[in-house]
Amino acid sequence: MLRLNEYSKEQENLCVVRLTTTFWKNERGIFSKKSLTFLKRRCVGYNVLEEDCSAVGAEEVMPKIVNLNEVVDGIYVVVTCNESRDYETGCIDDYDYRLVPE
Repeated sequence: MLRLNEYSKEQENLCVVRLTTTFWKNERGIFSKKSLTFLKRRCVGYNVLEEDCSAVGAEEVMPKIVNLNEVVDGIYVVVTCNESRDYETGCIDDYDYRLVPE
């Protein structure tokens, strides 16, 4: 499994989050919730996840985390993956996210 211990020290932009899953029930049914909390003291520079949520909303960002349902609760670094480029300019115009254990 990919680990970022050495790699993260070289990064000037780093987004670190805590993944928490909760379950509960009430008289209406049973529920589950996944939460990503930004660890502000460990984030460095540009926070791509926070910026994208501010721009397009969490409802569009969360489904683009490709391994959200496979990882267990813990602390992760958010990295981009599956980048696609505009064929005319060569600029990255779309990407997904991946949670990588810190």
